[in-house]
Amino acid sequence: MKLPDKRILISELCNTLENYMSKKQVEGVYQAYIVAATAHNGQYRQSGEAYVFHPISVAMILAELKLDYCCIVAAILHDCIEDTSVTYEQIKRDFGDEIAHIVEGLSKLTGFEFHSNTDKQAQNFRKLLLAMSGDMRVIVIKLADRLHNMQTLGSMNRDKQLRIAKETVEIHAPIARRLDLNSIRVKLDNLCFAIIYPFRNRVLVSQIKKQCGNRKKIINHIENEIKSRLNQEGLPNVEINGRRKQPCSIYRKMKIKHLKFSQVLDMYALRVIVADVAQCYQSLGIIHNLYKPLPGKFKDYIALPKSNGYQSLHTVLFGSNKIFIEVQIRSSDMHFISEYGIAAHWYYKSGSNHKSALANNWLGSLLDIQQNSGTSIEFLEETKADLFPSEVFVFTPEGDIIQLPYKSTVLDFAYMVHTSIGNHTLRAKIDQVVTPISTELKSGQTIEIITDDKATPRSSWLQIVVTIKARSSIKAYLKNESASELIQLGEYLLTNALDYQNIDTDNIDEVQWIKCIKALHCNSKEDMYMKIGLSEILVSVALNKLQGDNIKNTIQKISIYKTQGKAISFASCCHPIPGDKVAGVLTTSKGMVVHRLICANLARAKSKNAQWLNIDWQANEDEEFKAMIDVDVANQRGTLASITSVISKMKINIEFLEIQEKNNTIKSLNIVISVANFSQLNQVFVQLKTLKFVREVSRM
Repeated sequence: MKLPDKRILISELCNTLENYMSKKQVEGVYQAYIVAATAHNGQYRQSGEAYVFHPISVAMILAELKLDYCCIVAAILHDCIEDTSVTYEQIKRDFGDEIAHIVEGLSKLTGFEFHSNTDKQAQNFRKLLLAMSGDMRVIVIKLADRLHNMQTLGSMNRDKQLRIAKETVEIHAPIARRLDLNSIRVKLDNLCFAIIYPFRNRVLVSQIKKQCGNRKKIINHIENEIKSRLNQEGLPNVEINGRRKQPCSIYRKMKIKHLKFSQVLDMYALRVIVADVAQCYQSLGIIHNLYKPLPGKFKDYIALPKSNGYQSLHTVLFGSNKIFIEVQIRSSDMHFISEYGIAAHWYYKSGSNHKSALANNWLGSLLDIQQNSGTSIEFLEETKADLFPSEVFVFTPEGDIIQLPYKSTVLDFAYMVHTSIGNHTLRAKIDQVVTPISTELKSGQTIEIITDDKATPRSSWLQIVVTIKARSSIKAYLKNESASELIQLGEYLLTNALDYQNIDTDNIDEVQWIKCIKALHCNSKEDMYMKIGLSEILVSVALNKLQGDNIKNTIQKISIYKTQGKAISFASCCHPIPGDKVAGVLTTSKGMVVHRLICANLARAKSKNAQWLNIDWQANEDEEFKAMIDVDVANQRGTLASITSVISKMKINIEFLEIQEKNNTIKSLNIVISVANFSQLNQVFVQLKTLKFVREVSRM
């Protein structure tokens, strides 16, 4: 489809800049244009136009947001380092450090065009974050760059248009929304909707025009009546702007709320702009006295701003001729910040501290999750979730307001209050009623968190929370806890090996430990233990180094008496239990994995020269382990109920059960049960074999 493609000339840009820049600064912008035009000479876009029209257009988008001189110059030069012979040093010499820094930040984002390779997309997104952390103007220019690219997609094939539009919907538009760059976000949303859903867009545009044509006079009458009444009540300088909802906005509402076009009530919106907060509430009362408000549709975003700082009063009115109209009431300061978002930081000083703090808080939360994310893909996916919030407002027992994304749980609330409270959450009360920590929150509730020092995060908590802060805090704790278990395992293995050599650890002096740690290239004793637990250092090698390479024979067997609290797990391929002959394979990710000696996977690990040890295993009485059994039964009614009843009477849990047809007369039941040891498993076998319909019981 053909999208708008208007060439912006440097003269048009300079005329726009003269409205808010000094003559000297405008001249500086023109000098940047000369540099860019010379550097890009001979380069053309896919549409066939000279390349320099692109940076001028990007600069014009930013000029309409009243961005500062440095940002406009950097926008004009933003492709020079990447695509031409112009260097960072040249830009620094001619335009100063600040502009050179912004252009360099943009140049580092080479390849920030997402393709099917998810890992590449994730790596590039991390690049963007780092560039943003240096100067937020980098992302503002990048969003303007994407907007102009979206406006000029007409020369590309359909597949490329779709790919770029979907990337924009997924990343760029949500970031613009998060930074409250409303003018850019709305344009990106509309352009993407027109490309991804061309037929739906055409139908909605036609329906909106038809409806607006029929009701234009009525809407104008309502607008004039509101303005007249506000003037009569002593609000003379009120500005009222009428607008109709955009196709993408209407489609989103239809999809989310499962509505037909005719059921979308607030098709029209009036924006009432007054002097200050007091006049906002005064205007609301006057308007509600003039037209009846629709119940349940009032939202106070002044007292409770959105997560990106947006403030306004929203209400829906019953207008004349059964027309519903949304009215947004805000002060001129709120309107400026709503339209320009973070861009207001560089122009509108009275709002700068508030807006920049909101942006930096969000950026800080992203930097925090980046540190706790294991991979770039994990970071990208969690950040995407944070880019699509709907707000829930709840209260602490002291009356403080906590703002959370839609579908947040009690546990999210706990972590939002403080990481330490989240880590030790035991249970909670919602409006004085005890409730599970997985309960989803609703606006207006008061949440009390009850903590216990013994309560700690579990991996299952990751399935409960939705916020970045909670997820990153839980993962960080589990990671540290895993490290602690690996250290315990490594120390356990080495101590065990020393015992087999009849060496008392108390007889090893500090000098020997230091020599051993240094020889193994470790930073500390804990570091060495962890590497032993991860099989990065062989137990026998550590033992040799500790004894000065004079050990009589290498360690081949250890004893374990307790597995809890150590990085020891049991292979799901063979389900070992105490009493089995077993061996432990030291892995580079899980610590020690215990297999039965007859397991084929153990043989495979041995053939690959993995570090393994025979184990003398005596478990604690309170520990239970999974065992898989195979029960062949006659194909008749009641067999399953009888088998589960027998196992239940023995106070043994069934963890998993699967039924397979062997033939017309025999069924095979694959059952995973929890037992303490081999002796208890044998008792299960004996009891099951007493059933008449059981043909065979065996261990799988």
